[in-house]
Amino acid sequence: MKPFYLGLSLLLSTIVSIASVHAQQNAVTDDGRRVILYMDGTWEYALSYERPGRPTEVNGKNVSLRLNDELMIWIEDGKMVDFSVLHDDLRLYDKMDGRLKRIGDFEIEYDFHTERIKRIGPYAIDYDFHTDKINKIGDYPIKYDFHTDKISQIGNTYFEYSFFNEKLTEVKGHTPGVEINFY
Repeated sequence: MKPFYLGLSLLLSTIVSIASVHAQQNAVTDDGRRVILYMDGTWEYALSYERPGRPTEVNGKNVSLRLNDELMIWIEDGKMVDFSVLHDDLRLYDKMDGRLKRIGDFEIEYDFHTERIKRIGPYAIDYDFHTDKINKIGDYPIKYDFHTDKISQIGNTYFEYSFFNEKLTEVKGHTPGVEINFY
């Protein structure tokens, strides 16, 4: 009986170790950039567009916005999933699980009926009535491509996708004070 259990435990530990080699984690650096951490000790930045550049293949639906080095907002499929306030080299998080009234110097205001966040400090957040997607954060409009439902505009930065394969084909414009990171 003992050799059977020894062999079974050896087999299970081998399977678990093989699966964990391919595991990865997402993390955020001190300056607010998203990175991917791999189990072998390597890492890489998530895709970032602060200025127009050569397009690469991106999801187009998940993005983090760093606004004027004071606020980070993560949007997935048009909906805010998390945010953090950057304050004196600290990152203060809400984790979207509470009804905080203030983080650092930023007051947080919620919509009474929908319980969505409608203001974080000076940044008002507007939502589309029918889809609940974010249409605007502060002075920065957010628009979505009609065919692919991917983000097509953030502020003065425009993202164009191929009609045939939905890949990002061009990035135009620049929005001062806004860093855009696709992940």
